[in-house]
Amino acid sequence: MRIVHISDLHFTTFFSTNNLNQIEQALRFAIELESDHIVITGDLTDNAVPGDFYILRKLFEKINILNGNKLSLVIGNHDIFGGVQSAEDIFLFKDKCLRIDYKKKVKEFYLFFPELFDNSAYFNPEIIFPFAKVIKDFLFIGLNSIAGYSKLNNPFASNGIINMDQIAEYSSILDTFRQRHLRKILMVHHHFNKIKIKESSQNSFWQNIEKQTMKLRKKKRLLKIFKSDDIELVLHGHYHESKEYERKGIRFSNAGASFINETKNELNINIIDIDKKIVINIAKLPAPKIAAANMELTIDRLEAYNE
Repeated sequence: MRIVHISDLHFTTFFSTNNLNQIEQALRFAIELESDHIVITGDLTDNAVPGDFYILRKLFEKINILNGNKLSLVIGNHDIFGGVQSAEDIFLFKDKCLRIDYKKKVKEFYLFFPELFDNSAYFNPEIIFPFAKVIKDFLFIGLNSIAGYSKLNNPFASNGIINMDQIAEYSSILDTFRQRHLRKILMVHHHFNKIKIKESSQNSFWQNIEKQTMKLRKKKRLLKIFKSDDIELVLHGHYHESKEYERKGIRFSNAGASFINETKNELNINIIDIDKKIVINIAKLPAPKIAAANMELTIDRLEAYNE
């Protein structure tokens, strides 16, 4: 089994340029590697704009991966609440989050990519997450780790939690497939390692604050559950670094820096080969320059969507 794992695309048409062709290059690279499955673990968009989801959908169609057997997605916090696009947004972000209908945004995420859930062996259309797919001898389980907005507990809409209702559904998935003895892989947005903050003049005040509020709550409980259920691998993003690590005997692949790496101008793509062992390598590709023609095409698609 070969999995190509990327995360945190943060695609946006807000700026005069965007990373659409970086995303296309990474996905085409995954296809060229003859991967058995491609996984994107959240934050597909930077600001949860419907038009941006539409453009990504058209890209998946263009390169022929809008297919649940080829590609899986889980939702990120930016796909629900968006983020800060300008200095003014810092002061407006709280009110924006308070106006957002969380359940509606989760359903909207699904409705842009329903084909990617068509092959789900376990799927509840009312709640979307968790879902499960069988790819070869592996059970892929997608979870929603995005916490609801709270002025006190989640003021920057970047903290995470996997609630007990979702854990109950997750347990039902495992019960359903227990007799098949499938190897189990989880897909989720939030990270399970501790964040080490490095002070940098290049980091904005907002970024430093956000890094301190990017917690997945009740991690110890989740690790205990996952360990007891023989989860072999967890794929995630959220914290912007590309690395692999181990906790409680479970392997973790973080692809959060697939596209957020301006200083080195490269794309980081996690390549996971699983046989008897799990081998994770991080490929570093030169990031392509953003072509003006590509931006014009993006704007045309966005205008077509808005019409």
